[in-house]
Amino acid sequence: MLGHPERHFPSIHVAGTNGKGSTCAFIGAELAARGHKVGIYTSPHLVSVRERIVVDGVPIGEDAFAEWTTFLQPHIERLDASFFEATTAIAFADLAARGAQVGVIEVGLGGRLDATNVITPLVSVVTKIAREHTDYLGTDLASIAREKAGVAKRGVPFVTGERDPAVREVLAEEATRRGARPVILVDSPRPPTRPLGLKGRHQHANAWVALAALNALPAPFGPVGDTWPESFTRTYVAGRF
Repeated sequence: MLGHPERHFPSIHVAGTNGKGSTCAFIGAELAARGHKVGIYTSPHLVSVRERIVVDGVPIGEDAFAEWTTFLQPHIERLDASFFEATTAIAFADLAARGAQVGVIEVGLGGRLDATNVITPLVSVVTKIAREHTDYLGTDLASIAREKAGVAKRGVPFVTGERDPAVREVLAEEATRRGARPVILVDSPRPPTRPLGLKGRHQHANAWVALAALNALPAPFGPVGDTWPESFTRTYVAGRF
């Protein structure tokens, strides 16, 4: 019904329990600094649902959101689509309509069965794993890791910042089984290379994962080097330090 708008732009796919939004923000900031028109789809929102769908820092307009919702409503009802599935469809349609040159797409829940997993990205990312949504993803960390590693695609680089050796091994094995190449394990306990716009020591790990993802991208999107780029100092997410 929409003509696969998710195929109209290359993308980066970011999964994980914590740090997804911040990692998306770092990646998006550097891609924008390189002159690309960047579309970002994240969740949840702070004030308005329109905040989830942004191109060049501008949320989807009220009229555009209403028009896409009206167009999709009969299909949403027919398919009994969830709120997240509906907003994902609107996000892909809007990013394509506004001419995004690259998309940074955050997974909603899990990975393997998430609505965003229709894309074949330039790089797949899993930030880190914790016990969450056990009714959907499994009761142990290994099961949750396998679900999140379901974003891995054949021939696509896979990056993870998971530090627990056992969980890291599960992620790497599942990504490899799915044909991801290469599998990049980020060693995040490294000293910062410059101040970050997003504050807190926990953001250091997110910045290193974002850097690894950027370095896995083909030209003209990457690579960017071994240190945090200047754009990371200006990265901002509303409602976070």
